[in-house]
Amino acid sequence: MPGTVPSPRTEPRIETDTFVPEATVESWVRSGAAARTGGLLVTSAGRRFLLRDAIRVLGRRNGDTDPYGFTGKVEPIRELIRRGANVSADALRLGPAVYDIEYGFVAVRADD
Repeated sequence: MPGTVPSPRTEPRIETDTFVPEATVESWVRSGAAARTGGLLVTSAGRRFLLRDAIRVLGRRNGDTDPYGFTGKVEPIRELIRRGANVSADALRLGPAVYDIEYGFVAVRADD
């Protein structure tokens, strides 16, 4: 429309060694605020981050106590599998405990 000022692209705010949900990374890429090539995320300002697959544990599925202390933690997927966990599209199972999870990444600054 004439006279409409395009909104500026918002630069993604990422702290190093921070969990970033997969949906957030996808929205940055769709909006052009960042570009992703494999495990590398480059923001529109040129900041580079290595993305490591991770899971944020939201809590026990049935509300029971947390025997492993996972609730609220961010863990690399590989580490959980090494511990014997089964990971599905929306859950983590270790022994009798089933947890709701969120997929994402731990972002580590690559241009320091």
